[in-house]
Amino acid sequence: KGEMDMGILTSADAIAAYTGSMIYKRPYRNTRILVVGGVLQLSFYVSKDTPMETVADLRGKRVPTDFPGIPIVKLSSTAVLAASGLTYNDIVRVPVSDLAANAQAFLEGRTDAAWYSVGAPAVEDANARKGVKFLSAASTPEGTKKMAEIYPGSYPSVMKGGSATGVVKDTVFLTNDIYLIAAREMSDETAYEVVKTLWEHNEELGAAFPALKQWRRDRMVSKNAMIAYHPGAVRFFQEKGAWNNEMQALQAKLLNQ
Repeated sequence: KGEMDMGILTSADAIAAYTGSMIYKRPYRNTRILVVGGVLQLSFYVSKDTPMETVADLRGKRVPTDFPGIPIVKLSSTAVLAASGLTYNDIVRVPVSDLAANAQAFLEGRTDAAWYSVGAPAVEDANARKGVKFLSAASTPEGTKKMAEIYPGSYPSVMKGGSATGVVKDTVFLTNDIYLIAAREMSDETAYEVVKTLWEHNEELGAAFPALKQWRRDRMVSKNAMIAYHPGAVRFFQEKGAWNNEMQALQAKLLNQ
């Protein structure tokens, strides 16, 4: 709407807003990537002592659904179910309003699973109270295709066992890239300076803020970008040799989609 100059979006939210799809009623075409940062990894988590290991094991179980207070969560959770061959007809639906209600329902024993991202405070809390583990999503070619069809901009990725709370073994998550975005109206010089600062102080920022450790230089330019980059960012990446002909072709395609 032009009410802010910069912000954070996931790849799925960015393409939905840019094209006016999913939960957006009209396209917002003035959004541009400055850098691609880290990732947001999501799945269902369950009690650690349950025999369930994969999302497919939720068949017949009580699962949080609907999420009217945050509709995009309905899309992401539905995409993970679909990747494992499940629909709402295959589970016992427990409607919840939002992520907080979803976490509370699990703690109260009203659901067999809850939905959240790795590292979320709600997951840390549930683990401290009762012990939890994330279920592995499907990463087959068919599952990956279904995931992306329902929740564009998402893809499966693996986290190593023991690398985070609830990741007790190698686990597949629905994954979104995180974008630092700017309005198209931001000056090229300002965009250039923002990207330059993040590039030059990359290791320093990662050391100071753990959440920024994944915001590496080698991730800033992505051939999987879902919306176009800001011209100021493109100029900086070209100077650093991080922007090639493949990215230029992708940029042209994204500007015209």
